[in-house]
Amino acid sequence: MEKTKKMREEVVTKRTIVIALFALLVTAISLTTATYAWFTSNATVSIDSLDVNVSASNGIQLSTDATTWKASLTTVDLKGVAYTGHKNQIPSALAPVSTGGTVDLTTGYLNMYSGAVTSNVTNGYYILTSTKVTEVAGTTGSFIAFDLFIQSADPETLYLTPGADVVFKATDVGLKNSARVAFLNEGSVIPGSTAASAQALKGATAATFWEPNANIHTPAGVAAALSTYSIATTTTGPALASYYGVNAPITTVNDVQLNSTAVAYFKQVLPSVAPSVQRSAVPTTFTQIMTITPGVTKVRIYAWVEGQDVDCENNASGSDISFNIKLSRTNT
Repeated sequence: MEKTKKMREEVVTKRTIVIALFALLVTAISLTTATYAWFTSNATVSIDSLDVNVSASNGIQLSTDATTWKASLTTVDLKGVAYTGHKNQIPSALAPVSTGGTVDLTTGYLNMYSGAVTSNVTNGYYILTSTKVTEVAGTTGSFIAFDLFIQSADPETLYLTPGADVVFKATDVGLKNSARVAFLNEGSVIPGSTAASAQALKGATAATFWEPNANIHTPAGVAAALSTYSIATTTTGPALASYYGVNAPITTVNDVQLNSTAVAYFKQVLPSVAPSVQRSAVPTTFTQIMTITPGVTKVRIYAWVEGQDVDCENNASGSDISFNIKLSRTNT
């Protein structure tokens, strides 16, 4: 009798071990095969020659310092700014960052966050950590940020023209689909004001987003949308879905799962609410961005790869992209 009982206990123990090993194997497989937003290794996106071009039509004058005025600006112009206190960041490479679109009211800068994906060792699911990152002057950093000064004699409405786009420069592996551009109106000074007074403006309270390739996904992006956010979508012409930009620092102690939408850490970015968010492919019509007053207006522009976008997954790493921002003061 005692022998039979002992044999039964050994069988139960062996079954328990087998079940535990199987569960561990399933967890290991899921961790190595899953596709999700944010690059698996949080890898840097290699860019051989970053292009940022800003041009204007219909008499708009542009400047990087509120002193020298042109009709168009290139990466060389943006890197050549030297006025005291500027924070133009034009890196030679980009890495995924995220934002919910909130603005630091002290600096007038967009709140941006880097992110990393790890796993909860105990439970086996993915968690996200994030750190706030602030731009510095120079060619380092993980996103683009620069000041654009616009001179106008009259009140104007600024539009993105149908020629504005974000495109790949070499092999298109989908990175451009997670690209974003944001415009922050830092304020204006009246005609005749000094360049220094325009440079000192930092009154932005909100950002206008432009997501130029929102209705295009790669097959890997479609898979990421389903596995991470439970969103069923298609490669072309999908219905636009909201996503949740990072809006606060996150540590491992917070144990925030990758698909979390907790308001303590994320801010929902909706499909529309024009002109606050423009989410479409290359504009087919003139798209309103903001209004400006007579004098000089300071606009802070950001360009980045959105880590919370479904197309920001490791199959896309390595793309080269070009940001082409084209502005007009008329919608024709």
